[in-house]
Amino acid sequence: MKKTTLLFALSLLAILAITISCKHDNTDPDFRKNYAWACGFHDSTGYAIIMFSSDGGETWTRQGLGQSSLIGYDLNDIKAVDTNTVWATGSDNSIFKTSNGGKTWTRAILPALTFNSVLFSISIINKINLWISGSNGLIYHSTDNGNTWSMSDTTFFRNKMLQGIWAINEKEVYVTGGNTQGAEVTGFIARTSDGGQSWDSIVPNDNYNRNEWIGITSSGSTIVVYGGKSHYIVSFDGGSTWKNDSLPMLGGGDMPPDINHLIMPDPNTWWGALDESKIILTTDGGVNWTNQPTGVGGSFMTGLATWDNQNALAIGIPLSFPLRSPLIKTADGGLSWRLITNFKGQMRKVTCIKN
Repeated sequence: MKKTTLLFALSLLAILAITISCKHDNTDPDFRKNYAWACGFHDSTGYAIIMFSSDGGETWTRQGLGQSSLIGYDLNDIKAVDTNTVWATGSDNSIFKTSNGGKTWTRAILPALTFNSVLFSISIINKINLWISGSNGLIYHSTDNGNTWSMSDTTFFRNKMLQGIWAINEKEVYVTGGNTQGAEVTGFIARTSDGGQSWDSIVPNDNYNRNEWIGITSSGSTIVVYGGKSHYIVSFDGGSTWKNDSLPMLGGGDMPPDINHLIMPDPNTWWGALDESKIILTTDGGVNWTNQPTGVGGSFMTGLATWDNQNALAIGIPLSFPLRSPLIKTADGGLSWRLITNFKGQMRKVTCIKN
């Protein structure tokens, strides 16, 4: 009788332990997967806009209101590392970080500058290695999670507006944007293979740098530089060779729309946010493209964030008053997009936590 009672008690304890273990193992990844942030310009409150969602983009709450560090700034990019750590960057040479999921935001202490710069793009490797690019040829780099920062020699990047930066690994980094010297802005691409100690220009064939570039992305050995008038260049061999290409005309407008943001869930799947409220997708590495109806109009789509090949968020900026920035969501790979909300103000980018 005592042996039976003991076995019964041990069985209950085992079941309880398994239940607790399953909750711990399964809940945390699902919980993390729901987190998303979006950023934009300061609004009538005077504070930079940072929005947060804990339920996969269905509902949003404002962060940063009342925090003096965010007064007067316009944010251009935001990147989430985990549920606690998020980075944002924008006007007046500003870099912001939260270490508590957005409860408080602090501005990074950067090397002294004799000029002002707008920071456009963030790339993060191994959670603590950060690269940030901006106007006036400015590139910041931190190897210790933003505790200290170094600045690349701006001489090489003179008259360059560096709209996009992308770190392949800790040593190999690409930066792109426009050469602002002259009557027309032309494209500029550079790469470092030694962690920023030296940089080399990339000059595509057939004067393809006549197009201003906006950003860079990669997956595996596939790298894409994208930008103005639907143009892009792609390398399928890790940057050894490059192919010039452009999107097919997708209907509407007199000129091809700019590719404002491109993300790559895998080497074959590329998702793009374009002018004219367009979202485009290829699942075969750029051979064929599909125009995905967004259901919104009067905006430029400027940011995308994906959890996987099926679930994604996209955000845009309005072209007229009143300023209402659409945020849309898909759960079926873009076959259908659903309008979640129209944020008041000018939004720029969206980011999410991946498992």
